[in-house]
Amino acid sequence: MRIYFFSRTDLPGRSAFYSYYIFQNLKAVKLTCIVYFLFCLLIRIIFTVYGTQVQTIAHIDSFSNANLLALAITPLFYFASIYLIGHYQTRSKFLAISQIFVFLFALYIITSGMRNSFFYMYNPRNTLLMYMTGLILASIFLTFEYYETILITLITGLLFSIMLPFYIHNFNELALNNLASLLLLTVFYFISRYSFSYRADNFFKLKAINEKNIEIENTIQAKNEILSIVAHDLRNPLTIIKSVTSLLALDDGPGEDYHENLQLIRASCDKASSIINDLLETAQNEIVNEFELERIELNEFLTLIIDEWVQNKMSQVSISFHHAGHPVYAYVHKEKMQRVMDNLISNALKFSGKNDRIEITLRNTNEHICIDVKDFGIGIPANLLPYIFDRFSKARRDGIRGEISIGLGLSIVQQIIKKHNGEIAATSTEENGTTFSIALPKAKL
Repeated sequence: MRIYFFSRTDLPGRSAFYSYYIFQNLKAVKLTCIVYFLFCLLIRIIFTVYGTQVQTIAHIDSFSNANLLALAITPLFYFASIYLIGHYQTRSKFLAISQIFVFLFALYIITSGMRNSFFYMYNPRNTLLMYMTGLILASIFLTFEYYETILITLITGLLFSIMLPFYIHNFNELALNNLASLLLLTVFYFISRYSFSYRADNFFKLKAINEKNIEIENTIQAKNEILSIVAHDLRNPLTIIKSVTSLLALDDGPGEDYHENLQLIRASCDKASSIINDLLETAQNEIVNEFELERIELNEFLTLIIDEWVQNKMSQVSISFHHAGHPVYAYVHKEKMQRVMDNLISNALKFSGKNDRIEITLRNTNEHICIDVKDFGIGIPANLLPYIFDRFSKARRDGIRGEISIGLGLSIVQQIIKKHNGEIAATSTEENGTTFSIALPKAKL
């Protein structure tokens, strides 16, 4: 456990811990008020019951007045704490007000103990129990940041030094009492900082555990989704294969539907193979922390990919490439980046009409290298656009020619781009097309 004796917390999530411990402070104030009020009430009952016997105690009038004052003030803190707890907010202004309230309560408890020490024998050095009790209560039950603890320590020490001469006039006794107060305040400071460190350590450990639990739950949920979707999407092509092969087994020889059935088997196998490849790609990208990148010239790299698509495309959709006009270099994983471009071009073809076109543009900006893949197809509805990069996205749609999607393609694209320390975004207007924009870091010369 790290001890913050002379520093503030510097861990991520400090603001969350700040909000947490202020709320806990308010609950501690509420509980302490109840205990302290009952204690003061018990003292008042003793005064009432034993009357004349108590009057023989030295400085009883001062102590009795202080007791009445505590009975009047403590409920104010109690009801104020209830109000703040009931209306608790994480806004910075509310948190500041709440912590100031807790700060004032800590001074109230400490000065109450200090005051009682003065009233007992007018020589606190001999009766430091109440003063010490107030300091211990504040240090253990209330949590304060570094600068708040220092401020409480300084204010308390100053109040003690100011009040002391009203009760003691001997120089030696003044010095000894201030020395005793300094010793107690030093103990208070270190107990308070240790208590703060202990709570901070527990908070951040619990926070890390909760984050891991959420991560595990998300992983389990993703696994269940994968199993569900794989079972559903693989079942269809496999059912078709089984049915067609059963029909072929009944045929005496090649007939009119023979080649059509073979084509159906081939298409179903391709579909099942595509699903499996996407799943394997997703799993592999999750496992690999970093890709092995190499410095390549993107004009030439993209030209080769696009030329291959132009030669092999089955539709009449035209594909054009607008190069940067000058050499552009970036660090990429060739195979993975080709997968990105293949997925984006395939996706653009899937939602483009017969006579539409696809434009791929390479741009060199001041900060990034940008690749735009733009189609003029049916576009993406605005309500689906935020989900297109989700795994097994609910935004998945079949293509305009019946191409089936399992919702992994764009998720894989985003995975790969992130492993390149890049970003990908999409803009779309229904019936006017979609543009996917990739931003990659420039390769250093």
